[in-house]
Amino acid sequence: MWRWTKRTLFGIAIALVGAALIGALYQWATTRKELAATPPPGRLVAIEGHRLHLWCTGDGEPTVLLETGLGGSTADWGFVQPNVAQFTRACSYDRAGMGYSDPGASPRTAQRSARELAQLLDRSGITGQLVLVAASIGAFPVRVFASDYGDRVAALVLVDASHENQEHAIPALARFVPILSSIGILRLAGISFGPPPAALAPSTREFAEATRFRTTGQRATADEIVHVRESAAQVLATRRNLSIPVIVVTAGRGADATWLDLQHDLVALSHRGCQIITKQSGHAILLEEPAVVVNAIRTAVHAIRGPHDISAQCELSDRSDDDGKSHTNSAR
Repeated sequence: MWRWTKRTLFGIAIALVGAALIGALYQWATTRKELAATPPPGRLVAIEGHRLHLWCTGDGEPTVLLETGLGGSTADWGFVQPNVAQFTRACSYDRAGMGYSDPGASPRTAQRSARELAQLLDRSGITGQLVLVAASIGAFPVRVFASDYGDRVAALVLVDASHENQEHAIPALARFVPILSSIGILRLAGISFGPPPAALAPSTREFAEATRFRTTGQRATADEIVHVRESAAQVLATRRNLSIPVIVVTAGRGADATWLDLQHDLVALSHRGCQIITKQSGHAILLEEPAVVVNAIRTAVHAIRGPHDISAQCELSDRSDDDGKSHTNSAR
C-alpha cells in the first residue's frame, strides 16, 4: 500500500509539473504573439535597469503627465489624452511592469515609482513645468514626486485619488498572482487587473487587449497591492503643504461620508486647492465622465499660464461642460 501511495503521489507531482510547464509555455508564447501583433503606441525609454513606455501627443507648455491607477496602462487615458492634447502636450506612461513597460525591481512602492518617474522625465527630455494627473492609487507616486521634486511640478489633478489614511486591505490572492500568472492560469480564467478593454476608448482598446494578461503586469499589480501600506506610509512621511494648484476630482456616485472626508482632506494639501464632486460617475471617472477630468486639467493649465483664481476656474469648468451635474468646493 505504501509503495502504491508513493507511486500515485509521484505520478500526481509529475503531472502537475508537466501541466505547469505547458501552462508557462502557453503564457509565454501567447504573450509574445500579442505584443508582436500590437506594438506600443509610444516609445520605450531606458532608465536604470529597465525601460518605461511613454506616449506623448500634442504640443505646448506645460506638459501634462497622466498616471494610471492600479493595474492600468496608458490605454486607460484614451478618452482624456486626445482632448488634452488639443491645448497642450499630454503624456501618459506605464509604471514598471504595467502595459508595455519592462518589469522593475521589487518592492513596487510609491517612492520607487516616483524615483523612476524622475528618471523617465530626465531620459526622455521632458523639461519645464508639469501638471501631474493621477487616478486612484496612481496618486501615491505622484504625491511623493510632488514632495521630493517640487521644483518640477506646477499643478496636481487628483482623480478619485487614494488617501494615505484609508483602509488598505490586501487580498490573500495577491501573493499567489506571480505563480498563477506565469503558468497561464489567470489568462485561462480571464482574470486581469485594471478596467476591461471594452470600457476603454475604441482608439486604445487594442493596446489594452495586447497587454492585459502579461505576466509582468499582473506581477507588478500584485506587488503594488502587497506593498500598498508601505506606499501609504511613504506618502504620509513626505506630505507637506503645497503652494501649487491642487484640483481634486471626486466620484460622487456610491461615495460614503468617510471617503468624501478623505477626498476633501486632499484639497487641503494646498491653499490653492479646490474640489469637483461628480454626480454621474463612480470610481472610474476618466471612463465614465472624462470631460470632467479634461476640464480639471484645462483649469490647472490655465492657472499656470495666467493669474487665475483656482476656485473660480473650477466653478467655470464645472458649469461649462457638466451641465449642473457636479459641484465644487474650495479650500482657501
